[in-house]
Amino acid sequence: WEKYLPMEKNKRLASLDTLRGFDMLFIMGFASLLVAICKLFPEGGDCWLAQQMGHVDWNGLRHHDTIFPLFLFIAGISFPFSYSKQLEGNASRGKIYLKIFKRGFLLVLFGLICNGLFRLHLDTLRLPSVLGRIGLAWMCGALIFMHTKTRTRIWITAVLLIGYYLIAGFVHAPDSDPSVSIWSVDGSFICYVDRLLMPNHIYQPNYDPEGIMG
Repeated sequence: WEKYLPMEKNKRLASLDTLRGFDMLFIMGFASLLVAICKLFPEGGDCWLAQQMGHVDWNGLRHHDTIFPLFLFIAGISFPFSYSKQLEGNASRGKIYLKIFKRGFLLVLFGLICNGLFRLHLDTLRLPSVLGRIGLAWMCGALIFMHTKTRTRIWITAVLLIGYYLIAGFVHAPDSDPSVSIWSVDGSFICYVDRLLMPNHIYQPNYDPEGIMG
């Protein structure tokens, strides 16, 4: 990675920190500020920019829908630099594994806590979460990076993306009417998996935006 993104020793990568800051700005509420500014103008609350500052209800894509995927990208692309520094510091492989699994577990745990773990309604506790997805995705990505070369990573990425598209676009949910669109919540196989495996532990009765397949 260093030959593509050269850095001086013990220096941070300014471009990555800038991108992280841009993403965190929206996570902390910059989108709401932009909407408030838009509303200062006639019909500004319904303008294109204001609409981009919120999620789509189900199907489509707006700017605000890219914030979480961008955060996952930043978390993943940061690992090679962290891994390199740990190796330079003579950290043992076991210590690196422990750090990876610890971070993954803690993020899943914090996600459950944010979902209301301490309210002890375990029969309806939402299991998927934003933090949980970050933890699991980052952990799997870190392990893949440690054990594969670039060519293998490209193949893994291609299989995941193409495979996900084929399932989403051509496999209809078995529990829904065949006439229902495959791109709808009820017809989506992606949502069906969550309904099947976590019927009482998802965000909505019929789907979860941070579900298993995703």
